[in-house]
Amino acid sequence: MSGFTTGLLLMLAIAFASCEKAPERVVDQSWTETQPKLVKYFQEQGEARIKIKEEKFYEDGMREYVGTFDEKGKRDGEWRYFFPNGNLWSLGEYKNGLKHGKKEVYWPDGTKRYTGQFKDDKKSGKWTFYDTDSSILQEMDFSDAQRK
Repeated sequence: MSGFTTGLLLMLAIAFASCEKAPERVVDQSWTETQPKLVKYFQEQGEARIKIKEEKFYEDGMREYVGTFDEKGKRDGEWRYFFPNGNLWSLGEYKNGLKHGKKEVYWPDGTKRYTGQFKDDKKSGKWTFYDTDSSILQEMDFSDAQRK
């Protein structure tokens, strides 16, 4: 392929990629005129308008949570929840609306409270629970072999 053809293809690819519309941001609920409480993001997919993301805020403007949705409107991907002080409270993954993947929960100061995995909305594998000083309080195994 010539350099001109390669360059032309690259420019066309960039042009098509930039044609995709940015998600529509909709303030669903507000604390005040300038402070949103709940914000939803929508993307056009053909004839449909799909909610792809949601954010909720505390009254002072700090983010309370953020997460994404699949094309059917079910939780999908990573969801993060935050304490009012801005520290991460919980991180979890979803697939088709079910908890699936890692789960991490933290104490208000940012130290881990527990970690584990979900598979199809059920606890799976090894879970570890921590005290506020980061020492391990308990470990539990939720693998199929341990349940029998």
